[in-house]
Amino acid sequence: MASARPEFAFSAGSLSASSASPLAGPSRFVVERSLEVPVDSLRVSLAESAGVAAGDPVQLDLGDQGGLERVFTGSVAEVRPRLGGCELFCVGRMLALVDLRVSSFYRDRSAGDVVRDLVGQAALDKGEIADGVALPRFAVERRVGAHAQLRRLADRLGYALFADRQGKVHFRGLGAAASLASGGGLGAGLANVAASASAALDVGGGGSAGLAYGTQLLDASGGLRPSFGRKLLVGGESPMSGQGEDKSFWLTATDSDFQDSAGEGAEMLLSDPTARTKDMAGRFATGYAATFQRRTSAIRLTVLGLPALELGAVSGASAAPEAGLNASGYIKGLRHRFGSLEGFLTDLVVSTEGGA
Repeated sequence: MASARPEFAFSAGSLSASSASPLAGPSRFVVERSLEVPVDSLRVSLAESAGVAAGDPVQLDLGDQGGLERVFTGSVAEVRPRLGGCELFCVGRMLALVDLRVSSFYRDRSAGDVVRDLVGQAALDKGEIADGVALPRFAVERRVGAHAQLRRLADRLGYALFADRQGKVHFRGLGAAASLASGGGLGAGLANVAASASAALDVGGGGSAGLAYGTQLLDASGGLRPSFGRKLLVGGESPMSGQGEDKSFWLTATDSDFQDSAGEGAEMLLSDPTARTKDMAGRFATGYAATFQRRTSAIRLTVLGLPALELGAVSGASAAPEAGLNASGYIKGLRHRFGSLEGFLTDLVVSTEGGA
């Protein structure tokens, strides 16, 4: 049975091109998205610039005769004319949050409230934003971009901060961290986080579990490391201090009154002024543990084009002759390649969280 022919629909400013009407001669698209990189990117090769200018809105849909799926939403960052054609470099909508620099102070608000407010100030659409913990006080300073400060907040909770294919911003737990509620897992061991990974995987749309060797997989490789075997001890700031996130005026001689831990093994001390109570220090310790754990092991897969895949969705490989590749997790990296030479291929990086 012959495979379906890949098709595309692309727009940039006033230019609108498709497989049926390939205006400006698009010959290659490369989309790259990752939970580790703030801004999505798209590179487009054209036969001519066709009036496209920096700042023009961009959308790209890929698929086949059965239908197209949005794979990128953003804008043109740079037009690169050359002899014999033109290349466009485009960036995702999250750039607005990276560029946002404001001063704000929040009192008795949830982490999700802070994220929603800053996402709104960046004029971005909101996806799924979890509330996380209640913050007695939290300051955002204009010397640092809003995204960098929210990314650090996400790391504290074991969450991910990313934009989906439509450009909507998400702030939520993935994998094992999806089970970490605002008060859940305080002081819990890292072993409990890892043990619940399979049950906590995000099962929303955009996933493709069990990509089978011999039918879907074109290539696969893995990097399997030991689980993160450390005891994280988090100490914060006395609740008596009102001098902001970066001050630590202690009114106790007993550090353990405002410290808590997660995990087992050699101790690693983290000082986090935002953790103003023992319970919050415990929640942050569990969140940091989940953040470190998801960076230990991953598998890299190449398949025939799957445009519906989404960051954070469950995926994995099955029936591979090497047992270490037969694992599942959530997608933390995506690359779509569409062109006359390679056809339509999708590369994905799946965080398995388990270690060797």
